[in-house]
Amino acid sequence: MRRYDEHVLDELISYAADWTGFSRDAILPDAVRRAAAGLGPPDEVLPRAAARELEVVHALCQAVSVGETYFFRHPEHFRWMATTFLPQLLNAGRSSIRAWSAGCATGEEAYSIAACLLDLMPWPRTVSLEVLGTDLLERNLAAARVGEYGAWSRRPSGPVLHPIFKDTGNGRVRIDEAVRAVTRFCEHNLLEEPPGQFDLIFCRNVLVYFSQHAVRTVVRHLSRALLPGGALLFGSMDVSEPPPDLLRASPPELQIYRRLDARPAAKPPAPAVAPSPEPAPPYVPRVRPPEPVALHLRALVHIDRGEKKRAEKELTDLARQVPDYVPGILERALLHVRMGEKSAASKLMREVLKRIEKLPGDEVLAGPEPLPVSFYRDSAQTFLSSGRGGFE
Repeated sequence: MRRYDEHVLDELISYAADWTGFSRDAILPDAVRRAAAGLGPPDEVLPRAAARELEVVHALCQAVSVGETYFFRHPEHFRWMATTFLPQLLNAGRSSIRAWSAGCATGEEAYSIAACLLDLMPWPRTVSLEVLGTDLLERNLAAARVGEYGAWSRRPSGPVLHPIFKDTGNGRVRIDEAVRAVTRFCEHNLLEEPPGQFDLIFCRNVLVYFSQHAVRTVVRHLSRALLPGGALLFGSMDVSEPPPDLLRASPPELQIYRRLDARPAAKPPAPAVAPSPEPAPPYVPRVRPPEPVALHLRALVHIDRGEKKRAEKELTDLARQVPDYVPGILERALLHVRMGEKSAASKLMREVLKRIEKLPGDEVLAGPEPLPVSFYRDSAQTFLSSGRGGFE
């Protein structure tokens, strides 16, 4: 089998970027190379990609996909739903609520939304409820429909806020039937028209990987899919200003936006003589650079698969590109702990303390989970003072 040279690899990355909306900077060439090698020789795969052959499309989309998710991720969003959003909808006399988990990966987010809404509905329930989870990859959706999960889907940063699953033994859980009954899944590309209209849309930690052009397209689709009174929730790194026609409904770090009025904005009367106005510039959400979080999340996937050396390489590359990215430094330290390399872990924990020594404890650092400086300081100090740090 011929080696995939840089020219062929570059073309395949372009195809993957077009199909998924991912920024080329967020696509790892090695992942594309491995996926393509499993499809055949370059002179066969490239024409198949140009023809959008389904096997090639799925393989390359799978290669660039991250799929990092777990139950009740960003619990502050679910608390906002419970205390603000759902009471408002119920007080408005809604007879139905539709929610969409856009980019749901293997389904944990969609089931979390369903569990939250079900648990908070008044009894007897007179409001119909439907939660739709969509993803680009049928493989992810097949896992979501099975509804069985391991420890990686349950993490301390995502506390179980509402009844959602039952323990089946061997460290696995199965989604409750009541939650499954109101949740369905289908394949959908966020670059295409939305699959309906919804009261609640979650699209979190997805756009951080996308190109600016793709972000504009997806945000436009999401905004158009939101019903009056509805809410659109992003991850902390996805967008930094309200989408068109929506209003910010939370502190900036929560990234919650609402459509509060069903009526179109009234047009002001035209003046008798008016100069031709300059066309308004297109909406361009200011998205933060995706590389640090994207590489960090990919490293976490490798850690989950037991590919610790590959994870270490990606975290090392991340440290070289963004030396001040503290979550990556801590992740490398923890990886060395798992590998029994106490001295290397100790050195990195001290590096964490050095990087944050002048930062206030309540400052939140962007990462796979937005966490305050105090978390990183406490983690490093606890490790070093516990005797595990291998002081030299």
